[in-house]
Amino acid sequence: MMGLGRAVSALVLSGALLCSAPSRADQRADQAPWLPVSQVMSELARNPEFVESLYRRLGRNPKAGGILGPDEIKRLREMILGKDFEGLDRFPGLTVQGMGRSVRLAGAMLSRSSDDDLPPEPATAEQTAKEMAKEMVEEGLGIPAIGTPPAPDAYLRPLGFGLEAGDRVDPALAERYADGLRLAELLNRLSLNAPDGGRRHRVVLNGQTLDTPRALVEALARNGHDVEVRDSRYFANFGDLIYHGRDVLTPFWIDTRLPVPGTDRNLLVPVSHSQHELVIRGPVVNADLSFYFGIDGQAVFRPSVTRDQAWVMGRVAHRYRGEEAMEVIRLAGVIVHAYDAIKRRHPELPFGGYYALGVCNDVNAMIELRMRGETTLFPLTLDPQFFTDTGEVGRLAESLPLDSRWWAVADPRRVLGSLPVDDLAALPLPSLREDLEKVRAALKGGRLPRPGVGGITLLIALLGAVMAALVAAGLWSVRLWLVRRRR
Repeated sequence: MMGLGRAVSALVLSGALLCSAPSRADQRADQAPWLPVSQVMSELARNPEFVESLYRRLGRNPKAGGILGPDEIKRLREMILGKDFEGLDRFPGLTVQGMGRSVRLAGAMLSRSSDDDLPPEPATAEQTAKEMAKEMVEEGLGIPAIGTPPAPDAYLRPLGFGLEAGDRVDPALAERYADGLRLAELLNRLSLNAPDGGRRHRVVLNGQTLDTPRALVEALARNGHDVEVRDSRYFANFGDLIYHGRDVLTPFWIDTRLPVPGTDRNLLVPVSHSQHELVIRGPVVNADLSFYFGIDGQAVFRPSVTRDQAWVMGRVAHRYRGEEAMEVIRLAGVIVHAYDAIKRRHPELPFGGYYALGVCNDVNAMIELRMRGETTLFPLTLDPQFFTDTGEVGRLAESLPLDSRWWAVADPRRVLGSLPVDDLAALPLPSLREDLEKVRAALKGGRLPRPGVGGITLLIALLGAVMAALVAAGLWSVRLWLVRRRR
């Protein structure tokens, strides 16, 4: 049962994506539309066949472990086999920095698992030019597109033991899926056009030749289409698990290092997912798209077709129309081009660059930073060294408040800003709601240490000053040596 290893890992790790109306937060577990993972695992563990299969599979295949490193897989094994099922409800509880270490170790395990998993050789400039030349064509809009809506269970697969993995199809989105898929393809192709000219991919619409995502959407707007872009936040759902017809609540917990007032605990929160959603309605095109950088290693426009599990909630932080919507679409296209170029230069990055180039939030944080002057998203993990020659995207990457740096202190405002609800009372997890209410109250009352304040931060600053002094002294010594040598 190859699927079981992946299912079990997903069942207990989950973690980087989306919104139906939630039930009341104070409902009993047996009345809610979801089940806690601890309840599911405690029931499955009574089945000797499941336990034996789990024991054989868990941790043996790095691919099945997703982004968990060997330490987390070991702890996961101990928790399940030791029947510490309640601990799974807040697993893994890593810091952002710890998550980065796990990703690196998981990537190293993956690269050693077989020769087939080794990254491809970097493409030469000549090969890249030939590939791009093949794509340089002119084509029509191709919408309305031909295609059969996906079946309700098209993205579900049975795993045995009453488990299913995947997403349910949303009937309304399914009717618009063919047009959405076609529009996403066109926007992604136009995004890859070189900004400085040369041979280009073009779309011809009503006699106009269009060669950028913004130009195409602007043409649709001029032809009577309504265009809105929504900056939306959700709880991430890597598990996508269903047990006997009920959704399994599988958030990926992260340790913010922020103290919960009145306790001896740090604030743990489910990792958030963000995306910019493009909604177009009109006489020709009716499509729903989303834009984010996924765990598949792709920063692209994507057609929307699935219905989200209720527990991931959903909130629109910002809405853009008119000129603002067009600017978001322009910048998203620039990001698609930049990420494609980075990945061509660095095919060795595991998981398609996920975490090293950011998680889903990073590209959306760039857009929010450009449009609002700041970002309210957490966590952000990209490494700016990969973005040094990407122009506008590189400047935005360098300006982000990155949480992966070892000296980073979680900003409580961004932690709260990433939540998928306006009202904390709507959260499906009472203990999380209580912790967040304490943190928010302390923040408003000025009783919660802010980033940049406190003994640890002061120590870091002092260490930084010492390091700078040592470097300066070293450079001065080198300069004196060179002067003496020239004499």
